[in-house]
Amino acid sequence: MTKIDLKKIKRISMLIFLALAVLFTVGAWDRIVEIRILSLPFYVTYGTILLLLGLALYLYLTHLQTAEKKGRHPFGMRIFETLHKYRFLLEQLVTRDFKVKYKRSVLGVFWSFLNPLFMMLVQYVVFSHLLNIRGDIAHYAIYLLCGIVIWNGFNDCSMQSLRSITGNAHLITKVYVPKYIYPISKVLSATINIVLSMVPLLLVTLVYGLIANPHLYLSEAVCLLPFALFLLLIFCIGIGFILSCLMVFFHDIEFLWSVFATIWMYATPIIYSLSMFESRAAWLVTVMQFNPMYHYINFVRTLILERTAPSFLEMGITALISFAMFFIGFFIFRKFQDKFVLYL
Repeated sequence: MTKIDLKKIKRISMLIFLALAVLFTVGAWDRIVEIRILSLPFYVTYGTILLLLGLALYLYLTHLQTAEKKGRHPFGMRIFETLHKYRFLLEQLVTRDFKVKYKRSVLGVFWSFLNPLFMMLVQYVVFSHLLNIRGDIAHYAIYLLCGIVIWNGFNDCSMQSLRSITGNAHLITKVYVPKYIYPISKVLSATINIVLSMVPLLLVTLVYGLIANPHLYLSEAVCLLPFALFLLLIFCIGIGFILSCLMVFFHDIEFLWSVFATIWMYATPIIYSLSMFESRAAWLVTVMQFNPMYHYINFVRTLILERTAPSFLEMGITALISFAMFFIGFFIFRKFQDKFVLYL
């Protein structure tokens, strides 16, 4: 394995942890101060938890440094070594996929800004004025745009990762590279578009608040957007592992997934609100809790429209869904990856 600089990794990791801790604290502060445990403010416990997590990370990275000097490879070392060894390939794959998407396009990357805006305008006119589906949804344009950005991002990640193994068969059959690199690279390249799509979402929210509704504005809760996107990324990688694996053995999955994704989209409250069903189909509100995409879209809408952080329970559920899907996908992918060569 390639020699890595654990001292540098330790320094960068601690800085990232500190930055994320500050972002999360600022974004979720209103939730932190409203909780009390045994008549004590929760922020006392919260500060202690952050210190313990930071100390645990520091001690773990120190342990890796000590183990490296002794020639041992503890848990986690192989992950750092693999990422370090194949970082250039991963970077090239992500760059290639991103460039290919906008190849020979006049506007190029600007379609990442324009596409969600055009879709929002069309759906706003159709569902708000022609079909009158909006009901009592406040700030319907922003409500729509939040759902469109998150759903399009997820759909792009899943469709690109679907052919990540079969599309790189010429590399997989000739050069040894950890096969999970390919679906991860596809998801990462699609994630760039999600991040770019967040720019028009935030700009439209600012303009809408200044011109149409002065009561709508961006609050400090928007600092939690990176966490929402990170959880969506983890979920998409897990889905990507499963889809890319199935695609190797069953090519029909490409067409089946397209149909399933369409059904999933309409089963997710993107153009409508669950409040429409509370009086006539209350069971549907409960069933929707099992729809993963509902939680990611609701996470972002809470930050943008309600200008507050989701409850810790909601954030915990979203994180649980993300990591559960990631490990399920990784387990399935790892179990069948050795058979890929026989079917490519």
